[in-house]
Formats: sequence, C-alpha cells, structure tokens
Amino acid sequence: MTVVHVFAGGDPVTSERIERLGPADLVIAADSGADIAAAAAVTVDILVGDLDSISASAMERIFDGETVIEAHSPDKDATDLELALEVALRNDPHEIVFVGGGGGRLDHLLGNVGVIGSPAARHVRVSWVMERETAHVIRGSRSIATTPGQLFSLIPIGGDAGGVHIRHARWPLRDASLRVHGSVGISNVASREEVEIEVAEGAVLAIFNQGRSASASQIQQSTGG
Repeated sequence: MTVVHVFAGGDPVTSERIERLGPADLVIAADSGADIAAAAAVTVDILVGDLDSISASAMERIFDGETVIEAHSPDKDATDLELALEVALRNDPHEIVFVGGGGGRLDHLLGNVGVIGSPAARHVRVSWVMERETAHVIRGSRSIATTPGQLFSLIPIGGDAGGVHIRHARWPLRDASLRVHGSVGISNVASREEVEIEVAEGAVLAIFNQGRSASASQIQQSTGG
C-alpha cells in the first residue's frame, strides 16, 4: 500500500513533527513545499509547480539529488498543490498526507482546503499536517487517536454533510446534518483516547488542535465525572 507525502508551502512545520509521520513511499513537493522538506532533511522524489516561490537553497538541493522536476507555466489553471495532488493520484496511493499549506494568504489557504478535500481522492485516506493542527478528510467512518480534552472541529467540505455521528466527545452527534454555512461542528472536546466519526453523506474535515486542550471542568463533564 503506497503512502504519499505531499509538501506544500505556507507556514513552516518543524522537523520533529515531520519525523513523527513515519516513512513515505513517495515524497512530492509543490513548489516552495520543497523548502519545508529541505528544512527537515526530507528527500523530494518529485517537484511540481511553476517554481516561482521555491528558494535558491532548496532548488540547489533538488539539483544535487535525483528529484524529478515537473515544471509548469505560471499561466496555468491549477494551483501547484492541485498539480501535486494529480501526481500523487497517478501513483495509486492508499494514503496521502499533506504537510504544510497553512497560514499565509487567505485565498491560498481556502484553495488548499478545496484541493485537500477533492472528491478525486475520495477513495484515498487523506490527512493534513500543520504545526498546530492535524486534519483528516472523512467520508464514511474513521477512528482518530486523540487524548482526553483535545479540542477538535468538524467542517463540511464540498457541500453539506449528512448522517454525521461523533462518539467519545463532550458533545456527541447522532445522525446530524452539518451545513456549509453553519457552525454545529465547531469546537468539540475529545473524552477518550479515540474519537469515532461517521459521515453517511458528503465529507467533513476533522481538525484536531495540537497542544491545546479543554479546561479540567470541560474534561470532567465530557467523561461524565
């Protein structure tokens, strides 16, 4: 089963956090995502994009290795991250982990959400790792390892989500509907070491905050104490 890591630009992600991801069968960098990979001493197998934001040092590292470069004109109809997703899907992956892509311009951030939640990857397990959050695209059911008190939110992507269940949380949901323009899934609290999420219709982005937990009273309430 092929695991692909896709490095995006944006705010940096520490090497310690990247090391915890484990090994990948294929590493793809979308333009300046190569800088995040280089900072963590990760070798890029394929560099894709218009190459307008990658640093000179990261490019030098690319040229010194065996990285395949898929260069595109700036006059293109897709972002570098969307092009990177297309490359990832060509390799028939079981799992795609996007790294970086947070912060920076709001339009780029929202565009990244659209790419990461793309229905083109609906048969692939997709996660998104940033420095302060880890997000998971959920279609169907999935159990997420967590810690009691960890804050998380569910955001519908690509349209409304229906038949949503959340188990082992301060505010469980049962057969709920999450609307694109609503806020029902915002700011929940994990009550056990695993949160179970099920989505019957559509998809959600489950965002777990790293290093931010609920208060002791909220944790006590969520565990029934």
